[in-house]
Amino acid sequence: MRIPPKLESKVMDPEDVFKKILKNKKSIAFGGMGGQSVPKIIPLIFKEHPQYFKGIQVYSGGGMTKSFDDAMRNIEISRRFYYLSDKKSRDDVNNGKTMMMDYSVYKYSKLLSLNSMDKIDVAVLEATEVNSKGIILSLSVDATPALCNASKKIIIEINRSKPVLTGLHDITDINSVREHQFKKIISRIGKRELRINQNKIAAIIYSDGSEESAASYGKPPEEINSIAENIWCMLDEKIKFKNTMPVQVGAGSIASSLIDKSPFNDLKIWCEIAPARWTEYIGHKIKYISASAIYTLQGDEVYTKKFMENYLDYSGNIVLRPNYITNSPDIISGLGVIVLQQAIEIDIFGSANVSHIRENIYNGVGGSIDFCSSGKYVAIVMPSTAMNGKISRIVPMLSCVDIPRMLVDFVVTEIGIADLRWKDPRERAVEIIKNCVHPNFKDSLLRYMNYLNAGHLPYNINEIIKWNKN
Repeated sequence: MRIPPKLESKVMDPEDVFKKILKNKKSIAFGGMGGQSVPKIIPLIFKEHPQYFKGIQVYSGGGMTKSFDDAMRNIEISRRFYYLSDKKSRDDVNNGKTMMMDYSVYKYSKLLSLNSMDKIDVAVLEATEVNSKGIILSLSVDATPALCNASKKIIIEINRSKPVLTGLHDITDINSVREHQFKKIISRIGKRELRINQNKIAAIIYSDGSEESAASYGKPPEEINSIAENIWCMLDEKIKFKNTMPVQVGAGSIASSLIDKSPFNDLKIWCEIAPARWTEYIGHKIKYISASAIYTLQGDEVYTKKFMENYLDYSGNIVLRPNYITNSPDIISGLGVIVLQQAIEIDIFGSANVSHIRENIYNGVGGSIDFCSSGKYVAIVMPSTAMNGKISRIVPMLSCVDIPRMLVDFVVTEIGIADLRWKDPRERAVEIIKNCVHPNFKDSLLRYMNYLNAGHLPYNINEIIKWNKN
């Protein structure tokens, strides 16, 4: 049954959940992050009864799945918090149909914990068991503890296709965390289960749904081998990297492939989310992983399945925590995490845009601000071009600055490495253009430098317009 006897009366079928709990509710939260451990049954209720949820506010633990977004497609969502995963939700936000609050991962959980808004009507989460102590979560902890705390009622989907993942999690309250508690990245300071007021549990549903690949992440770029080689070269030559230094390599296809190319063994990973394929490297390339979720890239489903079947073998090497722990600026700073951050584009001075394409939001800032504001060293890593080489991802000026230049120590592309430490903005621009810009755009950016006005952070808006047109 996977639940204690006293909760058996809470077991319902989806239609009863709709009629007794969800109908006409104005706000709902869903756990899940990186497309992992997203509730599978409850979103279908919204698909079947969209007319009862007009103007609803939707909260999530992070990036969701294609199935989730498809189920919510016909709902008139008034507000979305705090991360987008599909074209429809992006279009709704960019067209003004849905309002979106784009917070960083840590800030989002912090605001939820401060009770700075009205209580969410219902939180829905996936679990593998409920026992007398609390809830044994699935492969994602994400913002679920904060969402449950901020909600009036809780619906639990128990996924019977997964084993009971006892011992994988380390969960503590956001207000009881101190950075000095983490002497090692694998240190445990909390409980193995999510402890809540069980009177808030309104319903329990059984699910047998399998996991999907993360909707937010695509295939690795063709330049991945050169990018990875330059990243590891930067770590080795520029900062004398040792495997005792914790590293955060971002999320998505570049991050996943990066460890494949690592010349180091026994890496210690402190990150927001970790791809399932990394579990294959435990015991040689990777020693420890501390993350908020283990996600699945397309084609990597076999790694997720294998990990769940043998998760106890990794209990001393992998731990999943709330994202207010993994993304805590104090903890990141205290551990001295080296941050490798992907971006949509950067300007010639090293500021980065991770959330928008021109004026339109793409996914959101995610955890980039949390890590880049507190990392020991910060490197922006990305291909130098987009759209099959048609446009440069290094530009004179950004439409959106998420990571200011002062936080960025290095830029790495498939072309090379720019070391920006101790450099004036003009020096940074020359360093980036000469070492990281694709040859097809290097001359035009160097010419742009000749037209710069006076000032510490110079620009020439007329030349920027001309450059963008070309």
